[in-house]
Amino acid sequence: MKTLGEIARYVGGQLFGDASVPIRRVVHPALVQDGTDLALVLSPSAASILASGKISNAVLPEEVEGRLTPNQIVVKRPRLVLARLLELFERPVHVAPGVHPSAVIDSSATIGENVSIGPFCWVGPNSRIADHCRLVAHVSIGADVTVGEQTLLHAGVTIGDRCQIGNRVIVQPNAAIGGDGFAYVTPEPGSIESARATGEVRSFNNELIRINSIGNVVIEDEVEIGAGTCIDRGSLGETRVGRGSKLDNLVQVGHNVTIATNCLIVAQVGLGGSSKVGHRAVVGGQAGLPDHLTIGDDALVHPQSGISNHVPAKSIVIGSPAEPKRRFLEQQVQIRRLPRISRELKELRQQVADLTKKLNSLQL
Repeated sequence: MKTLGEIARYVGGQLFGDASVPIRRVVHPALVQDGTDLALVLSPSAASILASGKISNAVLPEEVEGRLTPNQIVVKRPRLVLARLLELFERPVHVAPGVHPSAVIDSSATIGENVSIGPFCWVGPNSRIADHCRLVAHVSIGADVTVGEQTLLHAGVTIGDRCQIGNRVIVQPNAAIGGDGFAYVTPEPGSIESARATGEVRSFNNELIRINSIGNVVIEDEVEIGAGTCIDRGSLGETRVGRGSKLDNLVQVGHNVTIATNCLIVAQVGLGGSSKVGHRAVVGGQAGLPDHLTIGDDALVHPQSGISNHVPAKSIVIGSPAEPKRRFLEQQVQIRRLPRISRELKELRQQVADLTKKLNSLQL
């Protein structure tokens, strides 16, 4: 357990009340059971739940005025404090120390100190697992792979040959790193090439020839990769995910893609081959970036955006095809005006018709 005083110091908050109170867990205010629970309130609008008087300890935003509980920690950024609290009360994934008897470690592989390797894992030839790594279960690591210190690979993760995984990387269950890229060519110009050249399908894909992927994937330090995400290795060179970037579940990263540092790539995003995502960019869920296009530094891509051109740095795009947010919103306003404009146009046409009829009758 931690005391309220220790927690306040750790999160940088201001404590009002008894610093010696022991805290067993951090919970939503509605889930508080006793005086060892600490209720976390993320927004002022949620503070009303404390009015029942049943909650003894709480973390509150500084916008909330008054003493709502006997003991409270007042903070500036509640969501940041949430992250700090969950560090303090972490529940680490269970991996027994040492190497499980069912794991298969190639004789040429190197295993560092204090490494935990769970059931049915495989580490291939000449691969190196650095100190303090954890492989939960059914993890497959190919040949000539390096895995940096304090990296956590959850159950079912597969890492292909020659890939490089940095320090303090977290890979969630069933992610696949280093699979072949999706690349094929036809002996003669095929349907896609003819459509690009002429706007019509004049030739056909009678044979598809595979383009092998002989490159690798480089995952830099402190990257997190979500469950079921697939990162293809480069055709000749590398596919790279920059330091500190976070990829959500079910993200597809094509061959030769470069993701720069501290990016947020949300669920079901698709990044086409050889595309690039700049530093600190945010790509919303189900957005798509075709091959060879670029998202600039600090750009924000809204969910489900269909990108058809390069996205400039610091821009915000939305829609399919994606366009600047201001233009998109202006178009939405105009679209909503269409029914009224249509009615007015109909009335004006009727008035013109009536006037024409009247003028014609006067001429007769």
